[in-house]
Amino acid sequence: MIRIIPDGVNINFIGNKGKIFVCSIILTVSSVLFLLIKGLNYGIDFKGGYVIEARFPSPPNLDDLRKQMANNYKGDFSLQQLGVDGRDIVIKLDADAAYKSVTRDPSSTDQQVLEQQVKENPQQIIDQIKEFLGQNVEYRKVETIGPTVGKELINNAIKAIILSIFAIAIYVAIRFEWQFAVCGLIALAQDCIGIIGAYSILWIDFNATAIVAILTTASYSINDSIVIFDRIRENIKRYKKMPIEELINKSINDTLSRTVLTAGTTLLAVLALCIWGGDVISAFSIPIFIGIGLGTISSIALSAPLLLLFNLNRDKIAMRGLTQMTVVK
Repeated sequence: MIRIIPDGVNINFIGNKGKIFVCSIILTVSSVLFLLIKGLNYGIDFKGGYVIEARFPSPPNLDDLRKQMANNYKGDFSLQQLGVDGRDIVIKLDADAAYKSVTRDPSSTDQQVLEQQVKENPQQIIDQIKEFLGQNVEYRKVETIGPTVGKELINNAIKAIILSIFAIAIYVAIRFEWQFAVCGLIALAQDCIGIIGAYSILWIDFNATAIVAILTTASYSINDSIVIFDRIRENIKRYKKMPIEELINKSINDTLSRTVLTAGTTLLAVLALCIWGGDVISAFSIPIFIGIGLGTISSIALSAPLLLLFNLNRDKIAMRGLTQMTVVK
């Protein structure tokens, strides 16, 4: 088996747990402060706008179409190609950008009045988009995403993230003990807050794909944590007289090669998408790259050392392991 970390490595994670906890607190507090001060750059899915699904006579050049859109709409928009033949295009346009583009009139002295008139009659925007796309285009769907729908999507997204994290915590509590679940939950919370903070710091569009990035981070983080928790439980049964600090540190080092190899290969693949994936894919890949990095670090250096803050019942864990082995036999 390929090993990046040599056998017998003994990095003192537990001895540096104080520094690790301080770094975790700084990361979490900084992310929260950025969210409170700077906020998030909500995308079309949450902010509201227009969604148009159009079928072209022949597959359009997306790069040229994006450049033309950028010249006409000074705001957030996205183009997505659908179908096998590449003729179907989904266009999402930010509402504020659409209002300003339609009402852009150098001779006007009251831009706000014009924008309000367009908001009351959004058909002007749809007509302008159709004129921009040209003739012989079949419009299969034209939808307006209002502010109310956007707020509802935000609320549903928050609920989905919270419920997913708690569902993971319940699973860990059932499979292991409640102390493992609490430590895993704390690490997950730090990772999720950290990646949301990254969206605020980098000012990347926070849209539906952001929820995918957050949940991907959570699942990746807890997967690595469970591997380490499993090794801790095995070592508790194997080394009954070893001090708990030394045992946890040994368990982290035992699984370090596997964790680094798994995370490293995944990060290399995501990094390729960040560099060569283009604007649309990069905007989705960069947060996932950051999230996987955060999840890996928290699994190694945070979730397991946190167990020392709770009173683990070694005898109960060992007895539970023996019971499970008896049931399997």
